[in-house]
Amino acid sequence: MFTTVIRVNKKSFPVFSYIFLLAAAQSAHTAEPTTTTGPSNEAVDRSEIFIVSDEVRERELDAEEDPMARQQSELVETPEEVIAEPDELRLYGSVRIRYRDTGSGTFWGDGGSRFGFSGRWQFKPETWLIGRGEAGFNLLDTADLLFNRGDRPPGTKFGDEVFLRLLYLGIETPDINVTAGKNWSTYYRVSSFTDRFQGTGASASGTYNAGTDGGYTGTGRADNVLQTRGVFVNLMPTSILKPLNLNFQVQNGRPIPKTDGFNYQTTYGISSVLETDYGMAIGLAYNHANIDSADLPALNATGIDGDATAAIIGARWYGDAWYVGTVVSRLKNHETTGRDIYFDGTGWEVYAQYNLYKRWWAVGGWNRLEPDSSETQAGDFNIDYSVIGIRYSFQGFRQMIFANARLENSLTQDGLEVGNVYTIGVRWDLP
Repeated sequence: MFTTVIRVNKKSFPVFSYIFLLAAAQSAHTAEPTTTTGPSNEAVDRSEIFIVSDEVRERELDAEEDPMARQQSELVETPEEVIAEPDELRLYGSVRIRYRDTGSGTFWGDGGSRFGFSGRWQFKPETWLIGRGEAGFNLLDTADLLFNRGDRPPGTKFGDEVFLRLLYLGIETPDINVTAGKNWSTYYRVSSFTDRFQGTGASASGTYNAGTDGGYTGTGRADNVLQTRGVFVNLMPTSILKPLNLNFQVQNGRPIPKTDGFNYQTTYGISSVLETDYGMAIGLAYNHANIDSADLPALNATGIDGDATAAIIGARWYGDAWYVGTVVSRLKNHETTGRDIYFDGTGWEVYAQYNLYKRWWAVGGWNRLEPDSSETQAGDFNIDYSVIGIRYSFQGFRQMIFANARLENSLTQDGLEVGNVYTIGVRWDLP
């Protein structure tokens, strides 16, 4: 397993996307500033009004699941402060409890609860040893299973009360870091734009493919991955553009989900995100898991007819009172139906939030994943649902209560309709 930072030879569509953002940003910087008069009749540069404040940026960083993404952002925004931070060993936790009403019954359970530790030690000037270990727990799920066995969905079983979410070590400098272990993937650097619903979502991006945490294929919390993330390409130092980040990872020999005894060969992922001071960003990511051609005849029965690939393009934009993100994914031999049949398809996710009043926020969006028409083994399977909800935030998005409705138009492989899901819950992050 090996990783290095490389420069991507981008194809036409990604290039056009970057050129558009570059042109818009440079135009905003070089254009004559639009002025108006304030209360004191002094000229005001209106272009500054739309620059995102530190408070709003901190709010959105708090919503990030991936701590390495936050670190990358902080190194761009306040490199001097990050460099000056003392060594630390920090314990943390997040309790996420939810009550769900589904077509299979009602359940109390954990919705991503976790606890862990992170550490940072400067062993030479501007070079740190970093590490993190994080475990998730489903104690309420198990308790509910114990006392309400007749109401649980088919296939639910005991076990997995505590499980590994993250475990990695690495070296960090102000420009680049290298880590090894179980870590959030380079793919998630982009798919995270829409992975912000509480207790649902991320069904169409290919992040958590084939009913896993995305660890085997490397699109979610990647297993045994060697990864490099860099913030070192300042395309236009005088513009509103932030330094470009490039991220690369490699895995090898991980099991192919939902198969018996088959493994991926070399798996690699690459991503890049370009941001501006106005809260706008565009990102590209690609993940490729090689499959031995000698295994393909045996894997054809599961729908696999080649290597597993996942490509995604995403954009997000946020301001004082709102956030909107969208991603479009193209997946091949990557996602499965409810009967564990692989298929090729295209996904689209949208997430949005709006501040209604003080600490009250409305959220909404959708997830849609459609197999190609040629994928007859997938039957009538598709993912098609909308989410509407509301949350009350006590401290950014680290402490909140929420309620949402997942309104389903999805179909199973046999063409059966999937029932709506209604959820209420609480998220309470501990320092």
